[in-house]
Amino acid sequence: MSSNDLIGTWRALSFERYDKDGAAYQPLGPSPRGYAFFDQTGRAFVVLGKAMAEGVPPEEIAKSLMVYFGPFAVNDAGDILSVTVESSNMPDYVGSTQTRHFKITGDRMVIGTPGQYQAKLERVR
Repeated sequence: MSSNDLIGTWRALSFERYDKDGAAYQPLGPSPRGYAFFDQTGRAFVVLGKAMAEGVPPEEIAKSLMVYFGPFAVNDAGDILSVTVESSNMPDYVGSTQTRHFKITGDRMVIGTPGQYQAKLERVR
């Protein structure tokens, strides 16, 4: 894989975190909302949060948002994505480099950090 394989818009299908025992849970619910955008200038923008649902207050949805952006690169092996975070609503991310393992199969991508979290995305056509 190369940076060119990422170019486009990707819609979130699922998002799982893993607890200390390795058990998966869905902090954003069974159908999270969000997108990852990768453009030809080498910039990434990622936003992910809970979906609007009956009984879920707008404040809870707003507080669930995870947003960051900055320049991205793919390693030579084509399986690790790095985003140098220019800004984010998550203080720990500001000024950091976020590194993720990823694999693209057709129009689907699995991306994450082993043992911490995994997201499944689908290319928007």
